[in-house]
Amino acid sequence: MVNLAHHGETRGSLRRMNDWLGDRLSTALSTMEMFYLVALLVVVPLLWQRPQGLVGWMQYTIAVFFQGTALPVLGYVARKSGESQEKVLRETHDAVMEELGLMREELHLAKEERHALRLIIQELRQDKPDNS
Repeated sequence: MVNLAHHGETRGSLRRMNDWLGDRLSTALSTMEMFYLVALLVVVPLLWQRPQGLVGWMQYTIAVFFQGTALPVLGYVARKSGESQEKVLRETHDAVMEELGLMREELHLAKEERHALRLIIQELRQDKPDNS
């Protein structure tokens, strides 16, 4: 019989390892340093062997240079975009929390005022002469 608890633990640890490795790789591959390294690795072979003719240069430029350097650049841009979105979310959260604090203060004051008004109403009812 298969031990399902052990299977679930194995899947969980594999998922954690995959997440850890994926985070590290995505960070490393989305830097401008990686862009420069890939660009260098793409350009250096041109010292020994160059494409022939216009079509060869176009194919090399598109297939090797653009595709090779696109991943680091796209990752870098996505990371920068994510950082700016995170900043906006943090600022929005801080503003909402500040507003919530102000609303709580106002609610507390309103409750105090309501209590004071109830006391005044009770006093007025007690002081009111009976016309019956």
